[in-house]
Amino acid sequence: MSREQVVHQSPLLYRVLREEDGALVIEVVVGGIAMSAVRVRLTEAEAEAFTREGSAFSDRLAKDIMAWPPFGGRSYDPPTG
Repeated sequence: MSREQVVHQSPLLYRVLREEDGALVIEVVVGGIAMSAVRVRLTEAEAEAFTREGSAFSDRLAKDIMAWPPFGGRSYDPPTG
């Protein structure tokens, strides 16, 4: 099981995690009747924007992912267990 650190937990049903390798990942609850979660690994530019802007940036990113969960093929299912 990978070790992750929660960097930010939002009431907007998402959280930002730091993975063991230092990469930032956003995990977002998506869906309507059937809810699930997807993850997107932040690019270097997105990670820098999160460092600069904090939750203002991650709120926008989460809303974009909620509106289009495949997120250009970048989203993946969170690990189970």
